[in-house]
Order: sequence, then C-alpha cells, then structure tokens
Amino acid sequence: MEKRWIYPVTNRDLQESLKTNLNISSLLAQVLVNRGHTDISSAKDFLSPELNGLNDPMDLHGMREAADRINTAICKGEKIVIYGDYDVDGISGTALMIKCLDIAYANTSYYIPSRLDEGYGLNSEAIEKFANEGINVIITIDCGITSCAEAETAKKYGIDLIITDHHEPGEKIPDAFAIINPKLQSEHYQLHLLSGVGLSFKLAWAIAKTFSSGKRVSSEFKDFLLSATGLAALGTIADVVPLHGENRIIAKFGLKAIQHTEDPGMRALLKLAKLENEVLETNHVGFRFGPRLNACGRIGKANIVVELLTTKSDKRANEIALFIDDENKRRQEMQKDILDLARKKIDTEIDLKNHPAIILADEGWHPGIVGIVASKLSEEYFRPTIMFGCTNGIAHGSARSIPSFHILNALEICRTMLISLGGHSQAAGLKINKDCIEDFKVSFNKAASELLCDKDLTPTLQIDAEIPLSVLSKPLVKEINKLAPYGEGNPPPCFASTNLKVAGKPRRVGQGGQHLSFIVRQGDVSFKAIAFGSGNKLELLQQNRENCSIAYAPKVNTWMNNEKLELEVKDLK
Repeated sequence: MEKRWIYPVTNRDLQESLKTNLNISSLLAQVLVNRGHTDISSAKDFLSPELNGLNDPMDLHGMREAADRINTAICKGEKIVIYGDYDVDGISGTALMIKCLDIAYANTSYYIPSRLDEGYGLNSEAIEKFANEGINVIITIDCGITSCAEAETAKKYGIDLIITDHHEPGEKIPDAFAIINPKLQSEHYQLHLLSGVGLSFKLAWAIAKTFSSGKRVSSEFKDFLLSATGLAALGTIADVVPLHGENRIIAKFGLKAIQHTEDPGMRALLKLAKLENEVLETNHVGFRFGPRLNACGRIGKANIVVELLTTKSDKRANEIALFIDDENKRRQEMQKDILDLARKKIDTEIDLKNHPAIILADEGWHPGIVGIVASKLSEEYFRPTIMFGCTNGIAHGSARSIPSFHILNALEICRTMLISLGGHSQAAGLKINKDCIEDFKVSFNKAASELLCDKDLTPTLQIDAEIPLSVLSKPLVKEINKLAPYGEGNPPPCFASTNLKVAGKPRRVGQGGQHLSFIVRQGDVSFKAIAFGSGNKLELLQQNRENCSIAYAPKVNTWMNNEKLELEVKDLK
C-alpha cells in the first residue's frame, strides 16, 4: 500500500546540545531527539544502558509478599507448581523460574496448558488436579490477571496463588495470595512495559534476595541472574514489548548472555539457527528463535520447549532442537495454506471500501496459527484483522491491529457476544460460538467504523531525517548503531533521500523474485539498495529511473572480511 511519509519537527537547539555534550554526530543527535530524549542524562542512558539501571524488584507491588511466601514454601518443603503460558514469553519465564527455584532446592514442577484442549491461562480443572497432587503454591507466568473464578478454585482447595502477569487487568481483580502486575499499581512507568518473562526475572531476583544475607544476593544467585538475562531477553524480544528502559537493558545484556551461553538448550538453538559465530541481534530472536520455540505451543504441546530450555544434557537438547525445527516446518506449511485461502476469502467475502476490519473464519483453520496469519494480513491490508479457527462449534480467534486502533477496547464493545476475551491494544485472543460470528462481524465493524477514519487506514512511515547520500559513511552508520538493540518502540533509524537516479539494471532477486535489487546514484555517490518484498515494483522503478525517492535503513554488511555500506529500502516513491 502507498505509505505516507512523516517527517519529524526539528529542534535544532536540543539537537546541537546533545551533539556537543555527548560528542556525537548531528544525525545521531537528531534521531535521539526523535526518540523523545529531551535531556543529556536520558540520551546518555539510552546510548549506554547498564545493568545497574534495573529497578529493585521490590518496587513492584505484591513482590515482597510473593517472594516471602515462596521462601517459606521452600523452607517447609511444600510443593510448588509453575503455571506458564505456551508462547515464548511464558515458556522462557517458566524455564527461568524453574532454574531459580532449583538453586534453592525447591520441590518444584511446571505446567503448560494445551492451546487446543485448555486454551490460554489458568483453568479450574488443572487446579483441581494440583489439589489432588498436594500442591501448596501456584506461581503463574504471563497469565492469570483475569482468572477470578480460577482464583476462587485455588482458595477453595487451600492453594496459595501467586499471579505474575503483564496483561491488562479487567474490571475485577482475582482474589489471589499475591499479584505482580505493574499495570495495577506501580508508580514506575518503565515497569509497565515489562513482559511476562521480565516479571519472572524480577521475581527470581526477589527470591534471591530473600535467600541472601545483606543487600546483595549470594554469588550463586548473582551468576544465575546474569545468565538468566538470556532467557529474559528471549521472551522480551519475542513478545514484542517496547525496548525502552528496563526492557532495553534486558535485551542488550541478554543477547550477549545467549551468545556466550554454556546452557545446552541455548547452544542447541544457536547451532540450529546457524548463529554460533554471529553477533546476536534482536531480529535473530524474532525470526529464527521465536518461530521455532512457538511452533510446539501452536500446533502441539509447549512442555517440550521448557525441557529444552532447562535440560542439562547436550544430547537431549539437540534431540529436542531437531524436533521443534520439524514442528516449525510443519507450522510453516499450514500457515501458507491458511494465508492463501484467507487472501481469496478477502477478495470474495469482504467489502474493503465499507468494512474497516477484516474478519474471517473457517472450520479447517488451526486455532494455533490464525494469529500469525492475522498479523500478516493486518500489515498487508493495514486494517484490524480477526481470524477464527472453528472446532466443535466454538470459534477460537486471534485479533491484530494497526497503531491507531486499540483493538481490545473495540472488542470490549462486543463483549456480551463473546465467551472470553483478553489481550493488549494491538493484539487480543477471543472465543465465540460459531453461530454468532456473522452478528459479531456486523457489531465489530460498526464499532470500528465509529472509531476509525480514512487517514487511520493509510499506513505511515516515520522518517528520522532527509539526507543526501553524500552524508553516509561506514563510521557514521556504526555510530548510529549505538541505538541498538532495535525492536518495538525503537526501530532502526529510517532516512529518506530524494531526487535519485537508478544506475545499471535493477533486477528481481530471491525466491520467486520477491525482492528488488538496484543501485541508486546522487551526483558522484552511489550505493547498492535492496527492497525486500518489493519485486513487483520492478516496472515502476524502470519507468522512473531518472527521478525516485527512497526511505531506507543504512547497513554495513560484512562478507569475507570486506565491509560494504548498503541501503535496506523501506519504501520507494
């Protein structure tokens, strides 16, 4: 779709101040201003995040009660079960908590519900099973904040429920022994951004403090917490939470921890993804680790992924890694089939001019995969998208949104039609009776029509600065990369250059010619450019060789010890 380029309002005085005080380039100073850094201290902390920038875990409401109760349970030999979600955030948080409690010799087990059989979050049947097994404490990871009925079940059986969850609370809060959710009462805004595994890391830190004399944790717990930043980074990046504040610190140090890990599961993952000798970046987690780790939870059972991340056996880790790779390939095939059919349904079933949302359902769609397809369609058509997979008369849905539309709030308008609902502003999960889907489509589209305008349905691209190609150099690009790790809320800087000429012969590259490779020139300066997913713009580019504009992220690529500056094109006009 045609994108609207948005240029920042330039604050020359602030830009010059950052440049002078931090001894950085004008361009990096401009990007820092664009990222909202209005003072020297904030910009300096962003460029040089440190572990001591993490807030004390006890700053979180409910943390002290939770840590003390877990300490008591361990000392008394009580049974603790860790109840995690089946996505990477929940799985990595579960693995982190298992490892933490193992150090304290806790009597611990874990439980990951089946996406298909049990669905998301706590369920009373599982709690009843725990009661029969003599479980004394349940610790949830990345779920539970809306589980009011399940909290009552736990209380009925005398089980102390500790909820750690970063999702939005509902109107009613569960009656649990302790609740750790920064969106409830924390005064620290940065804590509101933490993922499920981020809260698990905080709880592990708090537990370590309760088992250590003095203000500092013991050396054993300290070594564990440093290595656990790897698991914390895994879930934080995969869950696409904003990489600001503490999340940025976790991502930066966690990527290094993964790169130098001695953990069998992590080493097996690195080997599988062919990243053993690479400098890890956030996109490696998002596109190589994340899909593989998520695959089992989507189409099977996620327990085996927890085993991968906690096993001490290299042999077992490699076995599991190969298994989840096969599961991911199976997921990819299923996803392609669903995506192809969904696009056909959009062409035949949806009036995009009059319906602001895409809502699709099919009996043959796997409920564990519709969320990925919804994300792709939402990005492709730039509108809210809800996909349902139907089984036994129940439609399991995943909703994905666009930046200007709070999809959870819109779904709340239709709450009476739904069996269940939960999520964020940009993503949500829901269930509905299959027979109610058509009425739901009408109701949701009506709500969306009242909340969205045509401008909202036009994709935008934030430009950090318009620059001539002559400004670019390898040292400058390396300096700009101090802004990494990149991710949600901190994308790679995007620059624009206009009045360019296309040199040589542009060509389609990649499987099926889906990408576009060409050379842009401005005066005496030229660079190779690659536009991923834009192979279909070849003819447009050939027709406008004498005058084009590109929005791009500059990259320094290394091949055979040779560095070359190239432009990764985000949009072409």
